[in-house]
Amino acid sequence: MIDFDGAPASVAEYLALRSAAGLSPYDPDAARIGLSATLHGTWGRDADGALVAMGRLVGDGGCFAQVTDIAVRPDRQRQGLGRAVMTRLMDWAGANLPAGCYLSLIADPGAERLYESFGFELRTGMARRV
Repeated sequence: MIDFDGAPASVAEYLALRSAAGLSPYDPDAARIGLSATLHGTWGRDADGALVAMGRLVGDGGCFAQVTDIAVRPDRQRQGLGRAVMTRLMDWAGANLPAGCYLSLIADPGAERLYESFGFELRTGMARRV
């Protein structure tokens, strides 16, 4: 059983789950800043309290928001946890973001079907790192 009502991830937990899930690394200072600016986070913990799944919404909360950090520990993948994280994020967005707020995400290859099932459509986008 996964508890999604537990404590938010610490910087160390956040970085460890990103790494375990194959997401790009961040400097701990950058992660601390990013986590503090979270609009809404979903943190899935197992019975021992270990972080096994997460996702965040970031942005201005009015005009723009972005789904980010969808991650599930590899030994817990293919058990519906990614869908559970997305469901919680989309439920919060529907209840708390204003109508017309532009909700976006950047998906890793292979994850498109999950996000399409939540109404996301493929768009052309660009990005760069500072």
